[in-house]
Amino acid sequence: MNTRKPYSPLDGRHTERVAVTCSVHYVGEVSTQPHKGQGLTKDLSVSGCKIVSDHPVTRGTLLTLTIALPDGLPPLSLKSAHVVWVSGCQYSVRFMHLSQEHRKRLQSFIWKSISHNTVSDHRARFRLV
Repeated sequence: MNTRKPYSPLDGRHTERVAVTCSVHYVGEVSTQPHKGQGLTKDLSVSGCKIVSDHPVTRGTLLTLTIALPDGLPPLSLKSAHVVWVSGCQYSVRFMHLSQEHRKRLQSFIWKSISHNTVSDHRARFRLV
């Protein structure tokens, strides 16, 4: 019996996501309420991440994230994380402006974290463009 998932085309992401859990603190504000809390990443890429938090956030909010990567360096502070998807206390953000230093650090961490157990499917891990 074949237990492989059926083929699905690439989902439009231009970067690899890995299932990695890191502590996150977030701060943001919309006109109706401030957003402040903590949570855990569920996956991470150089373009964004999925977070499970202690409080819900509002789609469209711009957050400042402080992510504690387990790489022995100080926490990573990202000032412009745009909330693009929300479901209860889970949400996804897109990193709008990454410095070259932050991009290199995230990419290095992701490449070191990729293993058979951290990826969600068995598609190719690269894309030719």
